[in-house]
Amino acid sequence: MKNISKILVIALVLMAFSTAMSALEQTVGLRFGCSHPKNDISVDNPDHGIVNFMAGLNYEAWLKDYVSLGIYPYYTKLDNDNNINGYAAKVIGAEIQARFRPTKVAVVNFKDGALQRIAPYAQIGIGAAYVDNDNMLDGEFAFLAPTAGLGLSFQTKWNIDFDLGVQLDHALTDEIDNQVGGSDIFTDAHLMPYLGIGYTFGKKGGSSDAVVSRLLRNVVSMEQDFTLDGVQFEFNSSKLTGDAKVVLQEVIEAMKKNPNVRLEIHGHSDNVGDPAYNITLSQERAQSVKDYMVQNGISANRLTTKGFGMNKPIASNSTPEGRALNRRIEFVIVK
Repeated sequence: MKNISKILVIALVLMAFSTAMSALEQTVGLRFGCSHPKNDISVDNPDHGIVNFMAGLNYEAWLKDYVSLGIYPYYTKLDNDNNINGYAAKVIGAEIQARFRPTKVAVVNFKDGALQRIAPYAQIGIGAAYVDNDNMLDGEFAFLAPTAGLGLSFQTKWNIDFDLGVQLDHALTDEIDNQVGGSDIFTDAHLMPYLGIGYTFGKKGGSSDAVVSRLLRNVVSMEQDFTLDGVQFEFNSSKLTGDAKVVLQEVIEAMKKNPNVRLEIHGHSDNVGDPAYNITLSQERAQSVKDYMVQNGISANRLTTKGFGMNKPIASNSTPEGRALNRRIEFVIVK
């Protein structure tokens, strides 16, 4: 019953955290793996550390499209097979961590298929653990700092991610293994390799400047809607820049390889200027994109255009970064 009550407390904290972050894009998931102790006994006698099963949950809110803040509760056991200095500790831990997962550099993007992106990630944070080793920490809490992790995230078109990572939790106590004093700076700690699966949902707009389409921004897809930052125009004009034409060539080639796909080209603006003028300008810019694609071999009946002006922001117009995200061209698959 003690373990169940501790898990319920962690679950209530997670729910409160979720409510506070409800305006943002969010990910929930599961983690499965193993744990290996890095403490006085296992450091001095590496053969005596036992690998145990680890299971956990994760919840994170995406403050930016590349930065999240999350909570990660888990359960595992730490013990060894040393008959003289043996110990067995049950651990129910929870970490609050920031995760950095790049979207433009050090990533591999895929144009077609279920897998959309492979991206590295790094995590750092603090936590606490309920530890029961029937001796020095007989049902007591220990603080964890730092907690850190590295891994690879495999992101799919269904907003389901698979994470292959490793986590190191360092406890601010030397009593988990019932031994005090050791030769390693990381005593007591435990290493947890894991496989995680997560599902991302929630608002992509709202007050955050960069809660935008998480996978298909700057990734051309003939299966899902996408946005390209590189489709830009001359100032206060519908004339495409040279760089924009280069970016559009990728869309043109993808449409030639997928002759049955039809696209709607949506033009959007920020809130600067007259609303009626912005609608007209966004429509003209969408039309300019269509005209260029038709000139380069795409049939006009496969392309339609719409202009929305400032009416569908994906970010706050109160900052330059948010306004830049709102000035965009979106490509919508017509089904």
